[in-house]
Amino acid sequence: MYDSEEFELLANSWRSDTRASTRDNEECAAQVDSDGHSSKKDGFGEHFAVGLTLLRRIRRIGRVLRAARARLGLWSAGLIAGKLAAEMVYYYAGMLPSEFYRVLGDRDSAAFGPLLARCVAVVAVAGACRAVLDYANGVLGVAMRHALTQNTQARYLRRGRLYAVASGRIDNPDQRIAQDIERLARSAADVLSELLLAPFLVAYYTVRCWTLAGVFGPVAIYAYFIVGATATQYVMAPIVRYVVAQEKAEGDFRFHHVRVRECAESIAFYGGETAERERANAALTQVVDTQYRVLWRQLGLGLLTQVFSYMGSTVSYVVIAVPIFLGSYDGLSGAELSSVISRNAFVSLYLIYRFSVIIEQAKRVVELAGYAARVVQLWEELDRADASTDACDVACAAVDSDIAAVELSVITPRGMVLVSNLNVRVSAGESLVVTGPPGSGKTSLLRAFCGLWRPARGEVRVPQAGVFFLPQAPYIAGGSLREQLSYPGEWGGCTRSCSDTEASRLLAIVGLAHIIRRAGNMDRLWSVQEWLQMLSPGEQQKLSIARVLFWRPPFAALDEATSALDAAAEAVLYRALSYAAITVISVSHHDGLNAFHKRRLALDGHGGFTLDSI
Repeated sequence: MYDSEEFELLANSWRSDTRASTRDNEECAAQVDSDGHSSKKDGFGEHFAVGLTLLRRIRRIGRVLRAARARLGLWSAGLIAGKLAAEMVYYYAGMLPSEFYRVLGDRDSAAFGPLLARCVAVVAVAGACRAVLDYANGVLGVAMRHALTQNTQARYLRRGRLYAVASGRIDNPDQRIAQDIERLARSAADVLSELLLAPFLVAYYTVRCWTLAGVFGPVAIYAYFIVGATATQYVMAPIVRYVVAQEKAEGDFRFHHVRVRECAESIAFYGGETAERERANAALTQVVDTQYRVLWRQLGLGLLTQVFSYMGSTVSYVVIAVPIFLGSYDGLSGAELSSVISRNAFVSLYLIYRFSVIIEQAKRVVELAGYAARVVQLWEELDRADASTDACDVACAAVDSDIAAVELSVITPRGMVLVSNLNVRVSAGESLVVTGPPGSGKTSLLRAFCGLWRPARGEVRVPQAGVFFLPQAPYIAGGSLREQLSYPGEWGGCTRSCSDTEASRLLAIVGLAHIIRRAGNMDRLWSVQEWLQMLSPGEQQKLSIARVLFWRPPFAALDEATSALDAAAEAVLYRALSYAAITVISVSHHDGLNAFHKRRLALDGHGGFTLDSI
């Protein structure tokens, strides 16, 4: 296991700038106090504001969606066209009450039947339009999620990027990919479809209102909207940061339960259920507290938007009353005046309603801004990882068939020197064992050899195919036994599958022949949880060695990869690696493995080392 210093180094090693690497994780998801202020003074409000920052993030999201070529433009155009067509139906339906007033006022029974039939048909069409548009809106959201998630996964699950981001300063990248993108896409589909449609409808109903009520009608409604929009912008600005904080707390809470599930056996051995329950309750308290803060601040926004919405009917009465009291309709009968009032009321109310819809989108815009901030933060972290990995690639030049460290220095971001001015060459057949006290940088050196870490000085040269790395905790993937043996499916530019004969031979070599019977057959699919229950820790390490034997890389780095096995089993596996002509660089505390290595590199934990033959 890693000690605290080594773990800290693992978490921060990818950063190219030492000063940036010492920042606390709160820089990406700052905690906010009860007054809504950031605990840091580094532009927190600027990062999560609703304004130009949100527009820049939306523009970047739009570029990703355009690049995806997932017919999103076609879906969006179709949705807007469909909404416009539906609005024509809604307008026609809104005019029907005025005809009913006229027919009923004139007691025209002959016209009532056809009008009623027309009303039933229009209402049915309007309902069908609403259902179809809701479906199209949902499809647009799913298509956007697919495009954004696919783009993010393509960047995240790449060599050098996954490790850098997952162990970096950004919180919960899994939540940002699996949950925040989905919420972003759903919110964007809802908000954008309304906001993109708003100009057309506002322009049309402005003209209609002007025609029926004169210039006073549109002016009064526009003034009402400006007041409401200004007040809404003022109220919703501080809420975005709370949405971001809530999403971070949700991710931390979920991560805790995922961790408890994965380590259930260890927790049970320790009897740590009470401690984990207390930690889970603390994480839950953080989630609930942030939810209460969000709800409390959304209460003001909700009061404002609801009052604005309901007050619209009062404004519509004023708009209708002015031309009536000025005598514009003095020549009309009671039935005709009722019809005119109905038409004017519908047009005025609908124009106010369209403005109310824009105001009511404020809550969704707040959520959209929070989700957009978390997703684009992940992309920005990937940008930094790209730059860091490119710089690391420069420091790791492929040469011939050897691994070489030239004037290599590995230093923690806090300035602790692990290795200084190391010069070593590992040629084929000259296996190297790395020893040293805990925290001396043994694993860190392997990461530098494998290209996961960028050296502080000097360079690491590796073969073109790279170095096959086995950590102390084996990685078990879901799938079949055949897929377990051939994981990751592609390595060193080569794609291979494992035949039944080869699989049986490899499993027999590492002492896992019985696993075939336990797994049922080579191609039966098992989940990760089922594999972890099926294989003991020692069997998992044996399976990892079988993977190395399957791929037969020229070099393999083993970070205590046989620590769960006894000396006899370790000897069998190392002997198999030697027979396969695989040169290993091992981290081990077992003296029994010295026989399988030609040299020993002993680190002293202070930057010094000794290199001698065995």
